Formats: sequence, structure tokens, C-alpha cells
Amino acid sequence: MHDVDPRLYTTVIREMIRHENDVTNHRIMWLLIVQGLIANAAVSAGRASAEVASALAAVGILVTLSAFVILYKSYQARGYLQFLGNEAKQGTLRDEDLPLFGWPSRRVKGWRKQVWLCPWIGKGSELLEPFFFLPMLLVTAWLFVLLRQWLALNAGGLAILCTILAVVLIAAFCVAWVWWQQKDEV
Repeated sequence: MHDVDPRLYTTVIREMIRHENDVTNHRIMWLLIVQGLIANAAVSAGRASAEVASALAAVGILVTLSAFVILYKSYQARGYLQFLGNEAKQGTLRDEDLPLFGWPSRRVKGWRKQVWLCPWIGKGSELLEPFFFLPMLLVTAWLFVLLRQWLALNAGGLAILCTILAVVLIAAFCVAWVWWQQKDEV
């Protein structure tokens, strides 16, 4: 007995992708609202206390990384749903591989190789999408606020250093997350 008629798999997957897109949009909006509040507090506090501004910058980084975790999970889920959609179109999708909701506890081994450029990203142009670009930009900006008090670099040098650190931090998370998740592929 199937949860869904196999002829409707592609329709169900389309709806799941639409849902993930909506979730991503809500998460990005949440990120921007919270970042605006933290930035407002940091600007107000920066006039009075550099230590408070630094603490708020650290909070900004942590909030951004927290948001990136859920944005990246949603990105991975959309990639997996794309894989499942391709399987459904070919008529090879099994009922047990279609999750009822969210990121399934078990996934098809090697699914990323069939739909993505590499295990961490579907295509290079997605690095400019808001779910990647905004967290990278925000971490870079908060690192700049945090490190400008500790390092004697000009603004350009500090901006380059902060960008490199943000790229390394986000990339390391992506690599670690994919490595961890590949253990649950069968």
C-alpha cells in the first residue's frame, strides 16, 4: 500500500519544493529582521562602549551562523527533492524513499553526484543566492566590527581578511555538514 499513488510523486515533490522555498524565504526574513535589531543596538552601543559593540558583533555572528545552518539544511533538502523528482520522472522512485516531511533520516546513497556539481553545492551561481550570500556578507561585516578593535590593519586589509575568514567558516561548515550527513545515506 502506497502513502501516495506513484503517478502523483512528481506533484507531491513539487509541493515539497515549494514548501522548502517558502521556509527558506521565511528564514531569510527572520535573519534580516534580527540582524537589523542587532545592528541598531550595536550602533547605539558603539557610541558609548566599544566592548558592548564587540559583544553585539559576536552575537550577530552567532545568529548568522545559526540561520545559515537552517538555510543550508533547506538548501540540501531542495537538492534531495530535485533528485527524488528526477527519480520519479524516470519511474524509479520507491515509496520508502519519498519522505513524508522534512529531511528524511535515511537518504539514497550518492544522490548529490546525480544532481549537483559537488557534494556541497549544486552549481556555482548559487553562491550569489540570498541563502548563501547574505550569511557570508553578514559574517564578514560582523567580523569587521569585531576585529577592527584588535587588529591594526587598514580598512581594506581588514575587509579582505574578514571576507577570507567568513568564506573559510561557511565552507568548513558546509563540508562538515555534508560529511556528517553522508553517514545516513543507504
